[in-house]
Amino acid sequence: MATGTGRPWWAPPPYSTPESPSASPFPSPPSSSFTADPPAEFLCPISGSLMSDPVIVPPGQTFERACIQACAALAFSPPAVAADLAASASSSSPLVLIPNVALRTAILNWCDRLGLPHPAPLSPDTAHDIVRRLMPRAREDHQSSTESPLPGPQAAAAAASVRVRRQQSADGFLQQRGEALEEEIMAVLVSDGGATPAEQASAMASLRQATRENREVRRQLCTPRLLAALRPMLLSPDAGVQANAAAAVVNLSLEPENKSRIVRSGAVSPLVDVLRGGALEARDHAAGAIYSLAVEDENRAAIGVLGAIPPLLELFAGGGGAAVGYRARREAGMALYHVSLSGMNRSKLARAPGAVRTLLAAAEARDRNNEADAAALRRLAVMVLANLAGCADGRAALMDGGAVAAVARLMSGGGAAPGSAEEEYCISALYGMSRGSMRFRGLARAAGVEAALQPVAEGGGGVGRDMARRTLRAMRGEDEEAPGPAGAGMLGRQWDDGSVVSEGLVSIRRPPHRSNYGAGTAGSNTTQF
Repeated sequence: MATGTGRPWWAPPPYSTPESPSASPFPSPPSSSFTADPPAEFLCPISGSLMSDPVIVPPGQTFERACIQACAALAFSPPAVAADLAASASSSSPLVLIPNVALRTAILNWCDRLGLPHPAPLSPDTAHDIVRRLMPRAREDHQSSTESPLPGPQAAAAAASVRVRRQQSADGFLQQRGEALEEEIMAVLVSDGGATPAEQASAMASLRQATRENREVRRQLCTPRLLAALRPMLLSPDAGVQANAAAAVVNLSLEPENKSRIVRSGAVSPLVDVLRGGALEARDHAAGAIYSLAVEDENRAAIGVLGAIPPLLELFAGGGGAAVGYRARREAGMALYHVSLSGMNRSKLARAPGAVRTLLAAAEARDRNNEADAAALRRLAVMVLANLAGCADGRAALMDGGAVAAVARLMSGGGAAPGSAEEEYCISALYGMSRGSMRFRGLARAAGVEAALQPVAEGGGGVGRDMARRTLRAMRGEDEEAPGPAGAGMLGRQWDDGSVVSEGLVSIRRPPHRSNYGAGTAGSNTTQF
């Protein structure tokens, strides 16, 4: 609950004037500190004093080190502290405190600009005294909410009211936290004389950490000025700054309402530059960011226009050195799949040099050391091939590149197991290439497509069987009917050029939407960066 003075209700006044030394029970700073009020984010939420050694406590709040250590030692969690310090005190694992270098730099810069002395750290005894004085207030508040039992309905209503107030308080805290962090980062990045590389690195590390933790914080931080400040960080010559900035973009993009904001901010162009020649980890995150942004339909055309397809293809192929790992290739493949859902981008992909060759190589690749990863990349490749077959340029490029024979080999050679998603995407690609193409008939006969499709066509029901049958009829010149309207029969979604793709294949085993990214891990895209 706010006091109207920019500090929490439980925090004592940050400063006392010389005329009223008893206004605060805590030590007062030197008199020169009274010349200006510090920004609220520079004050410790526990002591109300200008922080000398700010540290971040999971899940991301910042406090004066001595104050938070005193809370942990006394097993007391003030309302401002989201972490359970009582549990930390009883646990054998130590409390994790991360120095908030960006905020400390901003505080020192503020002091220097005003000619004020740098804040002195609190002694452990003073910090313990502050926390002990807070403990009775918190206990009284707790007791007032637990005493005086009420009748059943009134007790339930009172409990619901308490939950609402707590949620409102938590939401307000998260909003203030996001705003404060934005100010901290902006104070560093736009400081007079420019930020040093160390300050940039600290600011980007703080942003990456903060955007991992909470949806509301990600919403609060996705502002035009912060996104504008992120763009040059993506192009930093420092590999760590670049990687943390790209990971922060990924995390911000996890919220659906942020995706269009990020594209409109101009962040895609520097992300594409990172894909082309950035540091290895940064390329990985840049591909993840493009993938996440391309999940939103309205962003796909812009991503293609800004040149993302060629570098995504190179990364998917493992280009840029042997160190390019599975996760980077997977992120690039997912990005290509979502980007190629746009008809405009299918034509761009078809015209990209080596596109079909890259996709077919991935679709037929084997890796005895890690077959699971190779299988996942094969599936992504055939998914993109199926999209590419949805436009005339794509069909021509596929047939020029030998895709008819390659897809037939996948189906007959076990690369696309019967009944698997890979087999269904292969059938979709063949069906797309067969639409209105006399050339396909000869290529399909030579490649043995009929033998690959016949077991599917004769099998049980389903979308795959129906498309296999139509493809076989097209090979024989028997299927001259125009495609039915969208939603009729097995054909549910119309491709951009008037041909159709199975609604079953559009929805079946749809790749999962990106959730959160985990920092520095090689985990799946359901963790946080």
